[in-house]
Amino acid sequence: MLQPVSPRLGEAAVFRLPLPVDYAGVQRWLRVGFPQSFPRSTLSLRVEPSPWLIWPHAMETGLCLHGFQQKPVNGSPETVVKDSLSRLGKIIEISLPTADPAFRSEEFQREAISYWKNQQSVSNQNVSLLKRPSRSRSLIAVTVPRMRSHDGIEPVWIAESADDISAHIRRVAGVRVNIRAPASAAFYLRLTSYPEIKAPSPEGWLAWLTPHVAVDDFAKLLFWFGESSSMISRWVALELPGGSDSAIYCLNLRDHSLLPNRGVTLGVRAGRRQATRTSRDSLVIVSATINVLDRREILSRDRSIDAPLLSEARIVIVGQGSLGSPVALHLARAGVGHLTVIDPDELTSANLGRHVLGTDELGRNKALAMRDRLQRDVPIVSVVAIPAHVELALLTHPEVFESADIVIVTSADWASEVALWRKKSDGANWRLIQSWSEPNALVGHALVAPAGSADARHLFTDKGRFKHAFTTWPGGGSVPLPACGQSFIPGGEIGMSGVAGMVAQVGIASLAHRGEERLWVSSVSNPQLAEGLGGSYIGPVLPEHATSMTLTRAWPEAVPNE
Repeated sequence: MLQPVSPRLGEAAVFRLPLPVDYAGVQRWLRVGFPQSFPRSTLSLRVEPSPWLIWPHAMETGLCLHGFQQKPVNGSPETVVKDSLSRLGKIIEISLPTADPAFRSEEFQREAISYWKNQQSVSNQNVSLLKRPSRSRSLIAVTVPRMRSHDGIEPVWIAESADDISAHIRRVAGVRVNIRAPASAAFYLRLTSYPEIKAPSPEGWLAWLTPHVAVDDFAKLLFWFGESSSMISRWVALELPGGSDSAIYCLNLRDHSLLPNRGVTLGVRAGRRQATRTSRDSLVIVSATINVLDRREILSRDRSIDAPLLSEARIVIVGQGSLGSPVALHLARAGVGHLTVIDPDELTSANLGRHVLGTDELGRNKALAMRDRLQRDVPIVSVVAIPAHVELALLTHPEVFESADIVIVTSADWASEVALWRKKSDGANWRLIQSWSEPNALVGHALVAPAGSADARHLFTDKGRFKHAFTTWPGGGSVPLPACGQSFIPGGEIGMSGVAGMVAQVGIASLAHRGEERLWVSSVSNPQLAEGLGGSYIGPVLPEHATSMTLTRAWPEAVPNE
């Protein structure tokens, strides 16, 4: 049944194959093209005439055989051909007259956003929805031109209230914005069913939506559309059926006079000073990238049972160095709602090899810089920075500790650790986690003290050396610096990251399981490297063939004073 046809430029051979008549009653043909570099280059499969918007998984220029960002199969020529035709066969089965129409419709719906985007141009303004509304309603929109990204894309923030947008901009950018007369330039619309796969025309977009929206919601949309008719750019966010975490597609309604590569500025008084459309009947519709920045969306891929428990948690992290900074970032991304970071030091170039912060923050106080970084990258976390030693913070900010669930000390500074253990021995109600890495970061430890009175100072020497260390090093392992009393504990980024992950997990477990145990958690990774670094490993033996392990048990027994 294969019919050879003339190759095009770059093709070695081409064949034509008749396909079964599809559900639309059309006889189509499969064009199989072998590029000259086959099988290094993928096989070309095209259906003629094009089944675009008729068959599921059919694109304008070909077929979506491998799904979103999936790599085509490689191997022998026979393997490539067999795999490609097998995938094609599944698409053809859905498109036969005997296929279930409901299943075919479901296949279209799963890829609805891809179909609509492929039919429309894309706006050059990204839309950020600060919180997913629980009902259809109008929203306000604000832009801040000075916060345009490096590629020139200007963000548009939409929310139910001006206070939400002001708080978000202040949190992520440190910019105070007083929104006095916001523009109601957006509408959030919940759909009850899927509109047609064919994207709407500017004249027919309301009719395209009408059968798929509740009557009351459509009335609200029409009212907003009339009230906002003077705006040259507006946004309609369509929540597809499927519940509170379903996908959202955003239409950007623009006046034809607005150039394709231009956005619109909606400032703090845009509701009073709106640009007027040149014609009320000349809309252009493009798609807009929309991101939801609420807690549910940001944490939607974390299905652990602990995630919902973290939003109200308050954790204080003492030290924002090579251990404390990744611990803070882990906890923020895990969903901890409130963090306080404490550190008196500034970021230097020697910190860059194993710190969360980068060159833009050189010379800045670590706590202040980490606050800005966390609030910019994880907008659902509230961060307070105290650029001071913890001994002073205990005196000047007692309320921070009184409201804390957990205090994690990562500073490896014995004076700071002693100050916190003194508070614990007096009955402080917050749980304390003292965490540190041994030299070269092959071993990390965390001592967990429950709420109430506890004291682990007896596990350390007078100079703060842990009496149950797993490694030994000449001179104690720390490296002195040419400054007054300063030194550092050596360790690379990979080792410190492992210890930081362990400490963050211990912190989250302590929030979720409020036990009374006094726990000692240790992580060990590649201890065989100690000898090559000039030290010795004297800790627990790892299981056969294992290169790392984590141990959890009660605090070690006291060792008599040496």
